[in-house]
Amino acid sequence: MILSMTGYGTGSAQNDNASVSVEIKTVNHRFLDLHLRIAREYQPLEGEIQQLVRSVLDRGRVDISVTVRSAVEGAFELNSNLLRGYLETADRLRQEFHFQDSLDLKTVLSLPGILQSKEPVRAEAAAAVSELLRTSVKDALAGVLQMRVQEGEALCSDMRRNLAVMEESADRIREISGNSVEEHYKKLRERLDQLLPQGGVDPQRLAQEAALLADKCDISEELARLKSHIEQYRLLMDSKEKVGKKLDFLLQELQREANTILSKSGSLEVSNLAIAVKTDIEKLREQVQNVE
Repeated sequence: MILSMTGYGTGSAQNDNASVSVEIKTVNHRFLDLHLRIAREYQPLEGEIQQLVRSVLDRGRVDISVTVRSAVEGAFELNSNLLRGYLETADRLRQEFHFQDSLDLKTVLSLPGILQSKEPVRAEAAAAVSELLRTSVKDALAGVLQMRVQEGEALCSDMRRNLAVMEESADRIREISGNSVEEHYKKLRERLDQLLPQGGVDPQRLAQEAALLADKCDISEELARLKSHIEQYRLLMDSKEKVGKKLDFLLQELQREANTILSKSGSLEVSNLAIAVKTDIEKLREQVQNVE
């Protein structure tokens, strides 16, 4: 199953005492890279959030934003010193780099640490928020997964097209290289006829030398492995597993076979086709970078 690493989802839940909103954005990354933004008083819940995310996602950069609103009046106070520091920094940036924008109230209130709880979150309140948070994160992850599936289907279609083009090039290379012995014999015969007097070369020895030369340039094994890797790639795309890392490794093997074919090629047409295969492999590599 092809899953994209690009996803977005939101979730929210509330009760009589609090409401929780969660926003999750994901993009491609070699490993699972979690970044969580949550108010300081609820940071003890980070482990629970990370556990929920890891149970669903295996790869990608994941940005999680959690907003908790309490229904209790006077539950928060302004951190004036921190706000003053933000404003002074913003003023220096405005003067040095000539920015025109200014901080508005909505932006100020969203800055980390500006609003702080006057009292520690009570155990029962934390438990209530934990339940709301769990529901919100699950809903947001469901949205992320749905988008990853949709993006994955588009990626899969593109990769199948690239594989088909690559296979056509490989089949054409096989057709051209099928008569390699005869072609090498003909070229060697013509060259020696120009350099030596007529009858100066033993025909049997000439045939042997042409066969040896053709054997050195034989690419049948490379083409067979290339074909096998393409079929294996298709099987992985149809697998129910998360196959991003396996596809990445398989592309390395495809690249190796294409390089060998190009190095052995004695034909301009075969060389051009081998370069086309390498180009298709690079296209697949770009697409696999976003596969979980």
